Amino acid sequence: MRSTSDHTEGPPAPRPLAQGDAPGTRGGAATGAGARSARLGLAGRRPEPRPAESSWALAWQWIVAAAITAVLAWLTYSRDGWIPILSAFDLGVHEFGHLLTFWAPPLLRSFAGSLLQVAAPLALCSYFWWRRDAFAAVLMVAWAGENLHNVSVYVADAQAMVLPLFGDDGSGAGHDWHSILTALGWLDATDQIALVAKTGSAILFVVAVGLAAWGFARVRRA
Repeated sequence: MRSTSDHTEGPPAPRPLAQGDAPGTRGGAATGAGARSARLGLAGRRPEPRPAESSWALAWQWIVAAAITAVLAWLTYSRDGWIPILSAFDLGVHEFGHLLTFWAPPLLRSFAGSLLQVAAPLALCSYFWWRRDAFAAVLMVAWAGENLHNVSVYVADAQAMVLPLFGDDGSGAGHDWHSILTALGWLDATDQIALVAKTGSAILFVVAVGLAAWGFARVRRA
C-alpha cells in the first residue's frame, strides 16, 4: 500500500510595497511627503512669465499705466495732498502704522504712520514685480509718490499745526511731525524737510512714468 504524505501550502509571500500604495503604507507616506515637498518648492518659486499677449494689448497696458500715473500726479499736486476716497484710505494705512507700533517709544510711534504710508505701496510694488505684474508694480510706485506728497504736506504743517487731524483735540498735541521735529531739534528745518519729501514724491511719479514708457518701448521694438 502506497503511503501518501500531506502537502500544506504556507501563506503567500508578502507583496513589496510600491509607490502607488494607499496612504498609510510606507510607500504611500513617501509619495505624500514627496508631493508635499514639491508643492512647497513650487510655492517659493517665482511665477513663470504669462502667455504672450498681442503687442497692441501690451502697448495699451503701458499707455493706461502712464495715463493713470499722470492723472494721479495731477490730483496729488492740485489738491494739496488730499484726494477723495484714496486719501481716506491712506489715512487708514497711516493710523494702522501707529497701531502696529503701540509698544514702541513715542518718537518711533509718531513716525510709523507716515513710514507705513510710503512703505506699504513700495512693498506691494516689489511683490507685483516678483509676480511679473509690471502694470500693477508701476501703479504702486505712483501710489507711493502720492503718499509721500501727503507726508510732505503733513511735515510742512509741523509749525503752524492748522491741518485737521484725526482724533486731535485742537491743541496740536497729536501732530506727529511737530512731535518728531521737536524731539529731534529740527523744527526750524520744517520747510527744508517738507521740500525733500515733496521732491521724493515727484521722483517716484517720474519713475512710474519712466517704467511705463520703458515697457511701451520694449513692446514696440518686439
